[in-house]
Amino acid sequence: MSLTGRFWFRKSWTGRLVLLVEEVRPRWFGRGAGKPRWRNARLMDFAEPELRPLMAMEKIHRTGGASATVHTLRPVPDASARSAANG
Repeated sequence: MSLTGRFWFRKSWTGRLVLLVEEVRPRWFGRGAGKPRWRNARLMDFAEPELRPLMAMEKIHRTGGASATVHTLRPVPDASARSAANG
């Protein structure tokens, strides 16, 4: 059974987030190609090369790199400008 590299997340009834992976399962008696199926991920699945992009996404997220939004800072007015604005 080999992983295809596709993954998905689902939420369990208790609210836990579960990682699903797609694998190709061989057919009975070796007829034709395998049949893809989804199953819950195991710890050893993270060592497979097909899930390397998922691990890379986690590393980028934890380090805070490659942020999609850029926030600009506005200057804070000094005390004289604040008192003039308040009247």
